[in-house]
Amino acid sequence: MTLIDLIQKAAESARELVLGNMDKATEKTGERNPFGDQTLALDKEAEDVIIKVLQQSDTSFSIMTEEQGIIENEGKPEYLAIIDPIDGSANLERGIPICSIGISVLPYDEKMTTDDLEASVIRSFFTDEIYVAIKDQGVTLNGEPVEPAQPKPMEEIIVSYDTKKKWDKKFTAASVRVLENVFDMRRSASNLLDLCWTAAGGLDAMLDLRGVLPIVHVSGTHMVTEAGGYVVNSTGSRLNLPIEYEQRMSFIAASTETLARNLLSLWRGTS
Repeated sequence: MTLIDLIQKAAESARELVLGNMDKATEKTGERNPFGDQTLALDKEAEDVIIKVLQQSDTSFSIMTEEQGIIENEGKPEYLAIIDPIDGSANLERGIPICSIGISVLPYDEKMTTDDLEASVIRSFFTDEIYVAIKDQGVTLNGEPVEPAQPKPMEEIIVSYDTKKKWDKKFTAASVRVLENVFDMRRSASNLLDLCWTAAGGLDAMLDLRGVLPIVHVSGTHMVTEAGGYVVNSTGSRLNLPIEYEQRMSFIAASTETLARNLLSLWRGTS
């Protein structure tokens, strides 16, 4: 079984578990994950299934998970797997059918960055969408190559914009500057899917400049970069983050570098 086949199998196993136990969608474990969020029972169970599939394979993994933190392997593992078992937990809990699973893998080393990502899989729970990114080989949706949207005027741009934070004056002003200059905004509340749709051309860009998104969401930005898009951080540098559990993400992922930088200029108020 190839590495891609393995992580797809892990994602499918988690999806089957969740869809088969939707009566538990609102059940909580009573615990909080290391990021401080309440853990849904299905979050934990889906994560456990993914871990089991990976650990029972012939490949050795160290595993970084949203709900459990770092799970070390005895000795030096071949790969690090980064898991977001349910991206869009609030949607799932409320019966909104928009959520996804994200798994990324990269060769294990003492120091790793997002540039080292070798493969990522994002599986939609409720739609027939399986996105696969392979380093230097592009991105596929259900086996067919995808690419970002073609350049267009700012007034025709549709973006996803994560708004889940306290809207202080600075964030409010920056958000208004962006949103009043684009055609429209979408927000699914599953950032991984929004990033997949950016990679595949449905959206022109996805912005998350809150500085709070956990590193376990790297499968999403990986999709955009491998598809041919561009991702900048909040300072304007190309996104390349250290793979550390405490690391947070802040970025604009767009169809082109020009669009990413133009949106950042709007957000900063320097355009």
